[in-house]
Amino acid sequence: YSEGQALNSLGLVWAEGRRFEEAINVYTKTAAIHGELGDRQTEGMVLNNLGLALREMGRFEEAVDVHTQSAAIFRELGDRHRESQALNNLGSILREVRRFEEAIGAHTQAAAIFREL
Repeated sequence: YSEGQALNSLGLVWAEGRRFEEAINVYTKTAAIHGELGDRQTEGMVLNNLGLALREMGRFEEAVDVHTQSAAIFRELGDRHRESQALNNLGSILREVRRFEEAIGAHTQAAAIFREL
């Protein structure tokens, strides 16, 4: 668990330094660690970070996949706030790849959750 926490922090530093390939590699390893531990909450948070790094590298389809996974994890856990954040990030990426109807759906879901909260 502690290794995963440290690696997630390292990923944040890589991303803030705009070294996105390094961040992607660390986030991928970190998500796997927390997935193996059954720590779904942290896995979802790391996947959200991974999606943001993938977006910066123009790897949009991969970013769509991981933000979708992140939203599903938070939905499963009942963490509505983080689910809405993942959905909002998903909508932004879908907009970038011109999948407008899906983007509208993701942003609409996120807005409804934010309003509810």
